[in-house]
Amino acid sequence: MSPDRLFTVCRRAAVLMMLAAAVCLFNLPAGQAKDKNPRAEDVAEKTILAYGNRAMLYGVQRNGIIRGNLKLTSGETVREGKTTVKFIRKKKIAEDLMMLELELPDTKYILGFDGQKIWAQHNGEALEPDEATAKAFRSSHFHSYESLLRYKENDAKLEYVGNDKIGTLELDILDLTLPDGERTRYFISRKTYHILFLEYETRPKADAAPVKYRFAFSDFRAIQNTLVPFQIHVFENGKKIEERKLVEVAYNVQLEESAFKAGGGAAKAAEAKPGF
Repeated sequence: MSPDRLFTVCRRAAVLMMLAAAVCLFNLPAGQAKDKNPRAEDVAEKTILAYGNRAMLYGVQRNGIIRGNLKLTSGETVREGKTTVKFIRKKKIAEDLMMLELELPDTKYILGFDGQKIWAQHNGEALEPDEATAKAFRSSHFHSYESLLRYKENDAKLEYVGNDKIGTLELDILDLTLPDGERTRYFISRKTYHILFLEYETRPKADAAPVKYRFAFSDFRAIQNTLVPFQIHVFENGKKIEERKLVEVAYNVQLEESAFKAGGGAAKAAEAKPGF
């Protein structure tokens, strides 16, 4: 066979192979022709990388103080105040030491978790937080955007739910379930891998109707080489109830675990100074 004839035969064979491949492609079951549904773990790992990578997050955000301005909406009533969140991160999210200070024009309220129990203070007086308040305080932490960034360390299960589109914005949707059954749904930008929304349901009391929360995150800024959303809108059953705007974020500060104990703990935490 001449070289020209051999080339022609080979070229025709290549064309037939491509046509056969195309036929097979078009006959694949829906969803297999193109990988539109990535693995949940792949999306989560890219998200962690976007927020600074796992080593950076754990090296920098070991503890911190986060201050912000707050606007609370209840019906026609709007109240403005300030919040301060202090934390020491532990191996598991359920073990993290937490303290939330809320200052409004007529009151100061503090909620804390010392690793064993939840405690509260109102205008300097100790009190026992009711079941609904304690549940909301813990749920807000378990269902935070940080929970996804720590999914592997907390033995959480991930599930890829699907994708969505808002205008030109494409989103991947993941469900995260902690070992105790707490589940959070995350909406993640396919372009930036920023967590733009999260949703979860919780019951204030065991016999109460479930309440659905939705958090919207924006104004992402780099703090000590990690990404932080500086604006957060909170919706309860579809109605906006809270707006937070961060004004100061500091990680790796001098915080003692004793500062998170009930009775005097808040005063000790207030004396904490940045460690850098």
